[in-house]
Formats: sequence, structure tokens, C-alpha cells
Amino acid sequence: MLSVSRLEFIGVLPAREIRKPLPSGAVPLDRAYLGACARALEHGGFDAALIGWHEAAPDGLQVAAHVAQQTRRLGLQVAHRPGLLAPTEAARQFATLDHFSDGRVALRLVDDGMPQRDGDFLDRSDWPARSDEYLTLLRRAWSGTGPFDFDGRHYRVKGHQAALRPLQARLPIHCGGASPAAARLAGRHADVYVMAGEPLATIAVRIGMVRAAAAREGRAGAVRFGLALRVILGASEAEAWSRAGRLLSFASRGQVFDDCLWCGLDGDSATLVGTPRQVAEAFAAYHRLGIESFLVRGFDPLADALEFGRELLPQVRERIPLRLPVEAFAPF
Repeated sequence: MLSVSRLEFIGVLPAREIRKPLPSGAVPLDRAYLGACARALEHGGFDAALIGWHEAAPDGLQVAAHVAQQTRRLGLQVAHRPGLLAPTEAARQFATLDHFSDGRVALRLVDDGMPQRDGDFLDRSDWPARSDEYLTLLRRAWSGTGPFDFDGRHYRVKGHQAALRPLQARLPIHCGGASPAAARLAGRHADVYVMAGEPLATIAVRIGMVRAAAAREGRAGAVRFGLALRVILGASEAEAWSRAGRLLSFASRGQVFDDCLWCGLDGDSATLVGTPRQVAEAFAAYHRLGIESFLVRGFDPLADALEFGRELLPQVRERIPLRLPVEAFAPF
């Protein structure tokens, strides 16, 4: 029997136009722009959109509820940081959104930012243990059929019973982080382990690390893998690099890995620069390592959603044919 090869493209939804500075006193939320970006992603063939999190951003769950009304099939991946809500309350909120969106919700665990601004003063070294308890409680609240107790170091629950569970049989959890602790957390809880863009050799090592962690938890083969990349396209390679220079004049070209992976920026901003064909080949190379979920963004969310949907995604899909199990061809 053939295995199922899944391929998922995730875009990024900003709450406002990010290319322009926010005027003093202005509201950091533009419903019309947000809706336009969401519809552009859906029209462009993206499978889902990430609604990010930071201390000054609008509430991601409410943004997702708005986007659910603007779209028909676009998945809603909501970034969520433990420590701000009780996990049982977060479970109710995500389950409710999953029903209102007809089962389109996923949770993206994040642990960045400055939590002290929201009253969270837990030492960073304790974050993995707290996240472990948090995700354990989420899963129990989403799947439990009766009251349960939980007595952990960071959370205690007595007699909790969830009246509302997600519409999906299993609401997906996406986790990231490059540390061994993050790999262990993903091995235990993640449906998708998401990595920042790095050279192929580095990604292969990290995939192996998380697969081993999942196997130790009795979850061998249960974790899928995702990769976050920026993209700059051009009709020719020279044009793509010219665009990169105009967009990122403050950054040096630096070292280029694996043909077109530019690591001239800091953080999670590794960028594939080239023609649609070159960039599609780079995606296919990552897929051969085991990457099935790609978080793709550029530097102009609305225009990029349309350009990537028109020029890039079809070429990637041509290079990564979907393999279906034999049962798919059984008679009705």
C-alpha cells in the first residue's frame, strides 16, 4: 500500500498593513485589509493561514473568528502562548471556534515575547514543563468523556468536565523550538513540528531528533514536519536578487546554502531567492527530507498571497505529486 503524501501551504495573516508604520494612537487592526488578505490566500490555493501572537496584537481567536466568516475553506492556525489563560479555558475557546469555523482550527504553540507584560513571571527554564502540563490538559479537555482531576506542578484541576469538544476528532497542535527540550515536547504532543528555515543538512538532523523523541513517547510516525520560509521571486535569478536587495537593503547577501537559501537575515527569516522554478525545486528538496507543511511568507502579505498562488504553489505541487493509499481506488 502506498503511503499518503500530504502537502500543506500556510500563509500569514497580519491584522493590518505592515509595510506602513502605525500612526501614533491608531488602532492596530484593519478588518478590511485582514479580510482581503484571507481571501487572497484562499484564492491563491493556500491551505491555511497563521494568525500570529505578540503582546500588542489583537486577540488571535477573535481575529480567527472574523477570518472564518470571510472564507470558506481556509484553515485557521492560531498562535497561542501558555501562561495567559487556564488551559481548560483555552480548550473551551478553541473548541468553540472549531465549531463556528466548521472544523478548520489548529493551535500553534509559541513561547516568545515578553510575558512579564501580561503578568507571567515564570522563569524561562520552567517553560517546557509548564507547556507539557498545558498541552496535556488541553488534550484531556478535548477528548475526555467524563470529569477528571489533574495535579501538576503548574496546574491543578479538580472535576473538570468539558461539555463542548472540538468538531475535529483531533484538533492539530503545531510546536516549534530548536532546543532539546522543545524536541521532547514536540515528540510528546505535536501533530506538526515546525522549524525555521535552515540548510537541508541541518533540517535532516532536527527531523531525526524529533522522530527519536516521538518514538520514545510511543508515538513513532505520529509527528509531521513543517518549515517556515520567506520567499522572493523574480522572472530571472538576477531579477530575484535585485528585488531582494531593494527589499532588504540593510542586510548583506552573506552565505547562500543549497542553491537559493539566503540566510542574510536574523531569526526565522531565512529566504528562498530565485525564479519560481528554482524556489519550487528547493521546496521539493525539503519535502524529500520529510517536510509536508510549509509556512510561506514574503514582505507584502496581500500581493505575495496572489503572486505565490499564481507563480509558485502550482510549480511546487507539480514536483510533489500526491500519493494516495490503495483504498482510495476501491469501488464505491
